[in-house]
Amino acid sequence: MEFSQYNNMKDKILFWLDGHLLYFCLAYSMSKKYNADYFAIIDITNKPKKFFQGQKFVDFKKTWFYNDHIKKNLEKIDLDYLTNFERKYGINLWKLAINERLFYKYNSYHKFTRDEILAILEQECKLFEKIVYEIKPNFLVTQDGGFHHGHLLCELCRQMGIKILMINISKIYGKCYISQKIHTIDYLENLDAVKGKNLDFPQLVDLINKNTLSKPLMKFTNEIRSSKHSKLKAVTEFLLSANVNPKTHYQYYGRNKIHVLIKEIINIIRTRYRGSYIDKHFSYDIDDTTPFIYLPLHQEPERSLLLDAPFYTNQIETILHIAKSIPVGFLLYVKEHPTQGRLRGWRSIYYYKDIQEIPNVRLIHPSVSSEELIKKCTLVISVGGTTAFEAAFFQKPSIMFTDLGYSILPSIFKVKSLDDLPKTIKLALETNVNHSDLDKYVTALEENSFEFDWLDFIMRYQKIFFHDGNLVDVDIEQKKMALFLEKEKTILDKLADEHIKKIEQHKIAENHNGL
Repeated sequence: MEFSQYNNMKDKILFWLDGHLLYFCLAYSMSKKYNADYFAIIDITNKPKKFFQGQKFVDFKKTWFYNDHIKKNLEKIDLDYLTNFERKYGINLWKLAINERLFYKYNSYHKFTRDEILAILEQECKLFEKIVYEIKPNFLVTQDGGFHHGHLLCELCRQMGIKILMINISKIYGKCYISQKIHTIDYLENLDAVKGKNLDFPQLVDLINKNTLSKPLMKFTNEIRSSKHSKLKAVTEFLLSANVNPKTHYQYYGRNKIHVLIKEIINIIRTRYRGSYIDKHFSYDIDDTTPFIYLPLHQEPERSLLLDAPFYTNQIETILHIAKSIPVGFLLYVKEHPTQGRLRGWRSIYYYKDIQEIPNVRLIHPSVSSEELIKKCTLVISVGGTTAFEAAFFQKPSIMFTDLGYSILPSIFKVKSLDDLPKTIKLALETNVNHSDLDKYVTALEENSFEFDWLDFIMRYQKIFFHDGNLVDVDIEQKKMALFLEKEKTILDKLADEHIKKIEQHKIAENHNGL
């Protein structure tokens, strides 16, 4: 059943709100500008929950606190319901659950049982289904969340014909665009109708170099949680506060204060030890006397693996598949993600040794320039990252294991089957990149983008509300939020205008399709 048809009644807009305060701020600005009924599902810890319960900034018609509806145990799991849910909406629940970083592999605090996972899935499926049938929203405003439940809600809304408004960071730094799917421009089915700007490769490279996202991203990674003063305040507040989230939020099961502190200390020591190994054993040189194929590792855990490429989450296996498939005269250069250490404490040394044992693979130090690797390689392979897109600027073909918007470029190949990987690599190596295709895509990207510095906005609210990103469970003061909303008014009004424009675009497209 679909109920996204537009009529003379007010739109109903459902917001997904969590610790990413941008979307609450956006709801505030939109509600001032656009006459609609606003609703919210709120996924938040206990301390900031008090703010959302008492706030008067946004007049939500109704709100649901996600964790209030997810109990730890059910007397009996309704497998018939879950089976019918999968069949009705075409959503594979185990694919989401096993790729949930909290349920499997990445959670060192609690090992979820099959029944616990199924109980959570049943309760959230019933909750989301109840909400969308009760309010019948036209639009869902959400982020590209890294957890299964946000993704589940998006998939349910897609099946119900509810349009999704999701902010994407553009590859042109300082800009964003809104779309229904991550890294995908709405209504761009091919490049035939796009009129480019007649930019050649040097001009395209100059454009991307002047607006590269890499340097601001590294700056954000290095600066967030870097304040020792903020970190000390966060630790003090954590130690002195009541630790009730493990009783009410499954995301916090097993996280008592002693365990968290011990894990943090171990992580600091482990990160330094692993970093020392990387510095001693990874290559800093790009030796292009032997042709090579370049594969950047993804930061892990990360949504681009777990949600966008759900069957390629084991990166060592992916490396092995590629190593088996490349021509005999080539090497495979694998570079560690530069933010893996700062944000994830590097990978285990055993992980790196497994890669180093593959005879036609070379591990590259994370400090080595990705741009230089792209320039000197013959082919780029990326599971689901933007390196495949960047390769086109330097006239290098690429291969991806997932379908993202920039795979519309003819020089980017999508792996449809591992059995076909050797043929796909051979075909890609024989492919030339056409500058007019890239010119058209960049033009479409610019036409759909607007000025908004996503990373800078995150840094500002993290410093003000969350001790520089060091603590999530904090009290949010109403007065502090009022001051923040006033200070950010110009930016938020612009962001609200862009969402309203996107709503109108969807309405025009819907009316056109209905003719």
